[in-house]
Amino acid sequence: MVEVMTSGRRLWLVRHGETEGQSSIRYHGSNDVRLSDVGRDQIRGLLPLLQGVDFVRVIQSPLQRATESATILSGGLSLPQSIFEVDQRLREICFGDAEGMTREEIAAAFPDFWPQYEAGEVDAFPGGEPRAAFAARVASATADLARGDWDGDVLVVAHRGTVKHMIRAALGVDAASPADFAVDLGSLSVLRQAGGSWQLDLLGMRP
Repeated sequence: MVEVMTSGRRLWLVRHGETEGQSSIRYHGSNDVRLSDVGRDQIRGLLPLLQGVDFVRVIQSPLQRATESATILSGGLSLPQSIFEVDQRLREICFGDAEGMTREEIAAAFPDFWPQYEAGEVDAFPGGEPRAAFAARVASATADLARGDWDGDVLVVAHRGTVKHMIRAALGVDAASPADFAVDLGSLSVLRQAGGSWQLDLLGMRP
């Protein structure tokens, strides 16, 4: 279990587990895929890390892989439904016409895409949500949390891109910065507010 504070504010950021649509290799953004059995086990594996934490709020993405992950954690931690809320801004980025494809399938379907994307010449997958817009909506949710009148621990259950951009927004790292934050499936990251600013206590921890 991660050490529990008696005062202050922390954000416990959980990325959902593996899905039936193989989210480890496929670009599932707005695709509303469910957790696989492996993914459910990954989320259950986080329970020992969260035991003893007195969560005051649980905020989740509306997509069912996040909802199911939050439900598993709720049952394992005996959290009351009254503290749960859904924030639409925590959805994963939409990959547009590339939804559900692997990197190789995207390269075959859109041969000019990857070189342009990696060179920064395009800001979105074909037909998808621009990265800047995605980063802005996640930053908006993060800013609202930072301004909120609460104390203690908040659990956030969302997606790879969402968790990474929440960390970036809290730490003040520009969305276009090459700095990366590795967030695996079924992992836990923790942000702590200290002296008015946020710091990263834990990144991408898995059992």
